[in-house]
Amino acid sequence: MATFMSASSASPADTPGLRTLSPSQRTSRVVAVALLALLAVLLFTSVRQESQTFDESTHLYAGFEYLKHADFGVNPEHPPLAKMLAALPLLSMGLKEPQPFPFPYFKANDFMDGARFLYGGDADAMLLRGRMVLALLCVGLAGLVYLAASEIFGPLAGLIALGLFVFEPVVLANGALVTTDMPLTCFFFATFYAFYRFLKRPSFGRLALCAAAAGLAMAVKHSGALVLPILLLLGAADNIAHRFPSRALPDDVEQPRHLKLLPLAGALAVIGVIAWGLLWAVYGFRYAARPGQTTIVPPLAVYAGALTPMKHDAITFLAQHRLMPEAYLYGWADILQRATDQPAMVFGHIFPTGQWFFFPGVFLIKSTLTLMILLLLVPIAGVFERRREFLFFAIPVVFFMGISIASMLNLGVRHILPIYPFCIVLAGAAAATLAARSMAGRVAIGALLAFMAVSSLHAFPDYLAYSNEAFGGPANTWKMVADANDDWGQGLKWTKSYMDQHPASDCWFDYFDPLVDPGYYGIHCKPLTSSYGFWLTPLTGRPLPSLPSTITGTLYISAAEASGLYWGPDSLNPYTSIVARRPDAEIENVILVYRGTFDVSMLAALDSASNASALFKQKRIADALPLAQRAVEMAPNNAWVNAELGRILIAAGRTQEGQQVNANALRLAKSDHPEFQKRLIEVLEGRFQGNVNYVL
Repeated sequence: MATFMSASSASPADTPGLRTLSPSQRTSRVVAVALLALLAVLLFTSVRQESQTFDESTHLYAGFEYLKHADFGVNPEHPPLAKMLAALPLLSMGLKEPQPFPFPYFKANDFMDGARFLYGGDADAMLLRGRMVLALLCVGLAGLVYLAASEIFGPLAGLIALGLFVFEPVVLANGALVTTDMPLTCFFFATFYAFYRFLKRPSFGRLALCAAAAGLAMAVKHSGALVLPILLLLGAADNIAHRFPSRALPDDVEQPRHLKLLPLAGALAVIGVIAWGLLWAVYGFRYAARPGQTTIVPPLAVYAGALTPMKHDAITFLAQHRLMPEAYLYGWADILQRATDQPAMVFGHIFPTGQWFFFPGVFLIKSTLTLMILLLLVPIAGVFERRREFLFFAIPVVFFMGISIASMLNLGVRHILPIYPFCIVLAGAAAATLAARSMAGRVAIGALLAFMAVSSLHAFPDYLAYSNEAFGGPANTWKMVADANDDWGQGLKWTKSYMDQHPASDCWFDYFDPLVDPGYYGIHCKPLTSSYGFWLTPLTGRPLPSLPSTITGTLYISAAEASGLYWGPDSLNPYTSIVARRPDAEIENVILVYRGTFDVSMLAALDSASNASALFKQKRIADALPLAQRAVEMAPNNAWVNAELGRILIAAGRTQEGQQVNANALRLAKSDHPEFQKRLIEVLEGRFQGNVNYVL
């Protein structure tokens, strides 16, 4: 950290206009410490009110297994470092590990075992310990943002950038969760700040620091590997930029140094080798994902078999030559597969697959208006004239966003979290420059910063559900975006508090994560099937509840379910008729409350057909048939329900009748959002190449 802490004695940021406004070093440090303390308080007080978000139990369990048994076959879809850091304080808690879940698929095992691990102990204490460790990285990143902006653009820019970071809801939402996103963002930014300082004053210490940060970025998330091509781009851009001296520097400030191509290439090669070695070190310099003779099911060759030939060949080549750890390659295979089959919701519309505009869209919806306005003012503020510095902050943003768009892996704004520190520094530089120009500029910048603070504090404590005022604010978020952009499972504690204040004798709850028992939090409503619960029934082995066609009482529905992201839009979502009406209450913008009598015949039909499917797989055809027939009676226009009845009729020897029902199912699937029923259509037409039981 000493290398980061020492600022240049002749800072390029000391332009005449800014000198009049720049706070003293002592004042700047006092304000910075106060803002860092405020960030720590906001992270702690908000996240301790949140129940487990979807991935956290799996990440904590995986980190625990890495530390205890060096078993990197648990949750290999992400590199291990962040999970190991989060699990460190759990080692002293005397926790019991669950018996492995008996299902031959590693991802199912990971999620099931993770939930049983977390709720087999003191879940709140375990989560809080893990979250606070990763919150330290968020606070550390805030410090780096302040140091970088201060050194490069001046003390005022540093303080403004730090303030923007502290109040940005996307940062606060993800800053203390047990995920890989904030650790990646921290090490990602540290890599390029260290590289900038190395190029400005080359030394082996600065080079080693940059290489270490790059290796850590690669060891927390697969997208951390993007640091290497971005470093190449920055090196090339810096080599070109030095040929055009910046007009923004005062005459008494020396132009920054630069490396010639050969030394630059050598430095980049050293960074790559050290980062690669550090990645191997995190995996214990062992190729095999699991210790001893245990293996992951399915094997890597089989799991990567679903990829395109080019991608499959690349994974196979790296595996055969042991160039990357096996678990790391599993993660790449997983990412490349998911990118081809992931629904997305943005601007209130659900798409069956990823869309190129998803990440720009969620950036517009989830970022504060202040941050976006200041970014638009960057050209006016003249930041472009600082070519070298501008490129160092713009290239990582453009490259990372471009790769994210191309990936089509439209999961949430958290996946582009690494661009935020760079955007925030540029915004801080623009704000400081404009404030230095005139009193009107100072008033305008002050008003923007005050507006941001009010907007952010208004969203407390549920920053995950934030959207800016242009899109209706937090109360409207679930109608615009879904998944980790809004309701990611964090609302159970708030729901319990609401129930205590509004007791109801008869309540029903559709909580979207079937692996979490709301009863742990004191919520004892009758369960309603969620989309995840419906599709994961074959893994859990639990029959779905038998529902009547109508229910009466108080309904609590997760916003993720109301959005229809995983059910499908309109008629495919069994909760459509309920959420079409105005909710009686919204609990922290993620749990919708309805009171009255409700038609749930479609949900009851899906539950009945799912239970029939389970009996069919047990070859209990006689027991399955009446359930499937009941399902079609309740939802005659649902294609999947009809298809389930059709195959059961055929298995019962009533072939002609079953074929007729299947023909009707195919007609319904092709006429009712066929883009969301593509696999079902392929099954009914005999074209599906996978396991039919995962569709029917």
